[in-house]
Order: sequence, then structure tokens, then C-alpha cells
Amino acid sequence: MDAVEQAQAELYLLAPEDFVAERDAHVARAKEAGDKDAAKAIGALRRPSRPAWLTNLLVHDRRDEVEGLLGLADTLADAQRSLDGGALRTISAQRSKLVGALSRQAAALGREAGHRVDSTLEREVRTILESALADAELAERVRSGRLVKAEQHAGFGPAPDEGAEPKPSRPARDRPGPGSGDVGSGGGSGSGSDEETPDDAEARRRERELATARAEADRAREAAEQAQERHETARSEAEAAERRRDEARDRVTELIEALEQARTDASTANKEAHTTASAEKEAARAARTAETARDRADAAVRELQDS
Repeated sequence: MDAVEQAQAELYLLAPEDFVAERDAHVARAKEAGDKDAAKAIGALRRPSRPAWLTNLLVHDRRDEVEGLLGLADTLADAQRSLDGGALRTISAQRSKLVGALSRQAAALGREAGHRVDSTLEREVRTILESALADAELAERVRSGRLVKAEQHAGFGPAPDEGAEPKPSRPARDRPGPGSGDVGSGGGSGSGSDEETPDDAEARRRERELATARAEADRAREAAEQAQERHETARSEAEAAERRRDEARDRVTELIEALEQARTDASTANKEAHTTASAEKEAARAARTAETARDRADAAVRELQDS
């Protein structure tokens, strides 16, 4: 495992608030090792959102269960394409059960790591997992354990196969047949087995309501995601500003200490200069006294010579 892979393996299991500092530490180690490319690549790693972080924890700790959920994607897509109401209802119930259990496990892992995980965050993890079932590319990003943001699938599954007809979800014996009611064996006013049952009509109504609700939820999630991105950008800028402020304070402290030392040195130098000046004055007085004594001695010698 190279430096970049090692950094990814460690960083994407960290809570977002711990990501930047640890990423910077990995960058510093790569620079110390002389690996400029790795330092650049690690420095470009993006901090995950909180739902993405919890999803990464889940994949790391419950990989088999996550794979089991994602393995339902093909079966679910087949049911949607064939309009098989019974199969779709069965697989949807299984999906809901698995997604609910996994999102709760993700929340528990976050709490075990010492962080607060509320119901909103748990729902966002659920949205990621549900979306991964409908989006193969997103599913691969989830599997990687390196998810960065709370992504969601914008559509509602694959389009029905051409010519596919909705399949009633209740047993055939419970539906009116050609010989019952006002439907005759030769046609009559009904359409035989093609007649839409009340259950089918109700299912269609619920599907329309669900589509509308999903669209509104998608818009709300998109707005929340954008707000989260803005929040993370503002937080990064605030952290950078705090680092610059701390560095400036450190420089001010260093300058103040240097100034105090300069003042101390200046005071010491002033005292030494004063002491030296006093000594110089005393030496000058002694020199003058010595010169006076010399002149008197010379005068005495001259007087003796002249007498």
C-alpha cells in the first residue's frame, strides 16, 4: 500500500472535523519522505460529509451486509422493468428492511466512535443506500469506502420493457375471470384478464404519490447538500483563518520577546557605557595630577641646576 492509499484508508474513517488535521499530517510525512506527488495527491483529498463518513464506516465494518443489499439491485431493476407488482412489492419490502437495519448500524458505529448521530443523519445514510440500489456508479463509490458527499439517485429506477403490462400482485383466483360478473366468454363490456383491478388502481395512485414525494425529497436533499457544501467551505475557510491568526499571534509573541530582549541588552549596554565613562573621567584626573607632579619635579631640577 503506497502513501496515498494508506492515507485514504485512514482518512475516510475519520469524522469530518478530524479529517483536515490528519490529512495535513499525512501531507507533511510525504514531503519529509521526498514524495512530492503523493503529498500533492493527499492534499487534494476532499473531506467527507457526515452522512458519507458514516457510510464509509458502515462499508468498512459491515461490508458483507452492504454487499448483500447492493446485490438486490438487479432483482429490483428486473421487477421494475417487467412491471411485476408482486415481485416489486416483495423485493421492496426486503430492501426497506435491509436499508433500515444498515442505516441504524451506521448510526451506532458513529456513536461508538464518540460522535453525536441524530435521526436526520441516519435518514441521510438511508437515502445514500437506497440511491446506490438504483445507480450502479454510486454503488461502486459506496463500495470503495471513500464516499465524499451524501449522493442520491435522481431517477425512479429503469424504464419498463417495451410491451410490458402491469402484473397484478394478488393471486389470479381472486380476480374476476371471463365467466364471472358481466364479462362474457365472447368479450362483453369487459376486457377479461386485462381489466385493471382495484388493487392495481390503488397501486398506480400510490406510485404517482410516491413519485411526487420522491421528487420533493430529491429537491430538499439537493438543497440540504448544497447548504452542507457551503457550510463545509465556510468551515474550511474559518479553520484556515484561525491558523493564520494563530501564526500571526505567534509572530507577535516572538517580536515582543525579541523587543524585550533588545531593551534588556540596551539597558545593560547603557550601564556599561556609564561605568566606562566614569572610569575614563577618573583616569583623566589621575593623568592630569601625574602631569602636574611631573612639571613640578622638572622645575625643581632646573632650579637646582641653575643655583
